[in-house]
Amino acid sequence: MIPTQKISDVFDKATREFSASGAFQELVTGRGSKPFVHEFISDVFRTHYLSSHIVALCYAVLPSGAAAALLKENLLEEIGRSDTERAHSELLLELARGSGFSQPEIDKLIDAARRQAAVFCAARVPFATLREICLAVLLETMSFEFMLSRCSSQIAAALENHYGIAKAALRWFELHSEVDIRHAEEGLTVIQHYVRFHQMSDATFQRILRLTFEGDAFGRRYFPPASTSRAQPVSPSVKARQIESITIHQLRIPFRHSFSHALQSREESDAVIVRIKDADGQLGYGEALPRPYVTGETTATMIAHLGKRLAPQIFKQTITPGWEIFDYLQSVFPRWTQSEPQDAGVIAWNAAFCAVEIALLDWMTHRLKISLADFLPPARFEVVYSGVISADAPKDAAAIARRLVKLGIRAIKVKIGTENDVARLRAVRQAAGDEANLRADANGAWSAEEAVQRLMELESFNLQAVEQPVAAADIAGLKMVREKSGLPVMVDESLVTAEQARLLIEQRACDLFNVRLSKCGGFTGSLALVKLAQEFGIKVQVGAQVGETGILSAAGRTLAAHLPELAFAEGSFGTWLLSEDITFDNVAFGYGGAAPLLKTRGLGVTINDESLDRLAVNKIELQR
Repeated sequence: MIPTQKISDVFDKATREFSASGAFQELVTGRGSKPFVHEFISDVFRTHYLSSHIVALCYAVLPSGAAAALLKENLLEEIGRSDTERAHSELLLELARGSGFSQPEIDKLIDAARRQAAVFCAARVPFATLREICLAVLLETMSFEFMLSRCSSQIAAALENHYGIAKAALRWFELHSEVDIRHAEEGLTVIQHYVRFHQMSDATFQRILRLTFEGDAFGRRYFPPASTSRAQPVSPSVKARQIESITIHQLRIPFRHSFSHALQSREESDAVIVRIKDADGQLGYGEALPRPYVTGETTATMIAHLGKRLAPQIFKQTITPGWEIFDYLQSVFPRWTQSEPQDAGVIAWNAAFCAVEIALLDWMTHRLKISLADFLPPARFEVVYSGVISADAPKDAAAIARRLVKLGIRAIKVKIGTENDVARLRAVRQAAGDEANLRADANGAWSAEEAVQRLMELESFNLQAVEQPVAAADIAGLKMVREKSGLPVMVDESLVTAEQARLLIEQRACDLFNVRLSKCGGFTGSLALVKLAQEFGIKVQVGAQVGETGILSAAGRTLAAHLPELAFAEGSFGTWLLSEDITFDNVAFGYGGAAPLLKTRGLGVTINDESLDRLAVNKIELQR
């Protein structure tokens, strides 16, 4: 059995680290700004407003014995047993009002607390069973009881004496202060009984304890690094650093089956992975797949651009993890992606930028011990992906369509722009049924006149939209197809830069943007295009690169989940397409095309470096 002293030591260590942190000292010494204190109260509220629900979950999975009775007592205190013993959520409302929050602000805090709980339920977790998940929840819950019993009085005194919050509004802190140390000690017994009841091994307990308390267990709740409050002080653990090395991996991963469209046929992934490392050994991974017929970048030119132009710029920088990286990336985006006169055929170095940007963001969020989704919070609780069928023979396309339907997928894109489009779409429609929502992608195969004629021939298949019916530069042709075919037109190859986006909008040439991280310049370029789309009523699809690994799929998942409006999502095929992936985590979508949120550290995936090195046909090491 795990001794309670061992658990107490972990809690005590986390408490001491929290109370010694720069943010905590800023608060209790009265040096915090008004926005900083306002944000702190908001974070305490969001963290604890639904605590009774969390305790109820813990109680439900420990159904008998003395420990269950202790949890029941805790739960009754949380929900309030009488008018004189009020619910803790009511005391948090009192805290917010006494701290100057308006009722609309409080309503937003309540919604945020509820949404935080929903996101927790929707996110993929690194635990295999409910008993493990609930142990992690129980550990965190009881650790807060422990920390608050040691720190609440100091926090309350600071809020009253330094920031003018009335003592009557600080009752929540008083209840959790030293007078409540009994609950903190009882929590250790509850944990011990939980582990015994569920017959959990010491090794399992230690693993969950380590995962739960990696990083600043309390600071990430009360002083989240991704907070938009710029008054947040910087912790010494996230000081500015330089990137010491960059490793470029050119991969070759065989597909399980070939994938073709009007412009290209592929049998393997040609992904380029960028791995960065700082002096402490912290890594960050990024990925892109250059497409010469889209951005003008080839694998060779992209790698050369990374080595000769971008790497020297990165090595010169001293970078502080946090929102500053987003500002920095925005400032360098125009220069790093700009095509020079000697860059023949390159529209923009967007794939090169994407790989570097994602690597920096992954490095930064690992440094802060949080998820990229903490900076780009999800607007939905899952991402639902479409199926995609390449320009296969009709019988092969029908077979894939049947598999997609068995998997519960009802949104399917079919590649067209070849001689047997009618037969392929007929086979897919018959296999998928009338309930399936079909759309088509010609990859710029037609002239405008030919596109209108071909789409008339395909009218009976009830397509939802047509993607890139004409060549990338034919804006007038896109407009003609949109006006004469009656189908919504989605642009892909025509949409690489913001200038192109503005022209498409100005000419009323499309209804939807296909935004792809590798094509559009990572999050920086993609979010700029999404902003334009939102301003002018253009719908957005978050697309993917054929052959992407779990790195780019995870980044795409975060982008797709973050957008408030999303017409379609593509990608996350994982080993449905790749013979193997370079992530330990399976990022492939599941039944119905649904895939969970990724909320663990960094991009939400762990890289298998052995597979990465083995699958690389070219590896370039760059040093500062």
